[in-house]
Amino acid sequence: MSTTCEVPFEPLSLDGSNYSSWSTHVLNLLRTMGPSFEQIVDESILPNDFDNLFKLSNEEMKCLINNHHVVNILFKNMDRELSDLIHKDDKLKETRCDAHHLWKFIEGICEEDDDDEDQEEEEESLEECTTTATHPHPLVTPSEEQGAKSTESAGSQLEPV
Repeated sequence: MSTTCEVPFEPLSLDGSNYSSWSTHVLNLLRTMGPSFEQIVDESILPNDFDNLFKLSNEEMKCLINNHHVVNILFKNMDRELSDLIHKDDKLKETRCDAHHLWKFIEGICEEDDDDEDQEEEEESLEECTTTATHPHPLVTPSEEQGAKSTESAGSQLEPV
């Protein structure tokens, strides 16, 4: 008898350290909801004049509702502190209403953090590998000694038959 092992899901953390697993989880969730929901993060589906709800067609209204569902899913699946930061920033007013822009914003933040961490790791690894001794001249073996050594080493490698 087999049992299913469900991995606990962590909301997107403020530092974006779990972005890879978070984005995979959210995309899988959107796929199960339907192709139009996954499409929302790939491209904006908001109607041009979505402020005036009375002028929207049924199709545009459906796109607007789907967009709101995805925005809610994104905010529901992120750390409370990150959500609060996005909501409080007036520059992000349009971003937090459009699921596509919100997704790209989150992706951008997490990729910047990931690049910073990679650069720090590279710098640390370079520091570990540096040596303090410097040699102004390369070590050179005089040509007379090189010939004698190569003859000796060739002779020592031959075995009597």
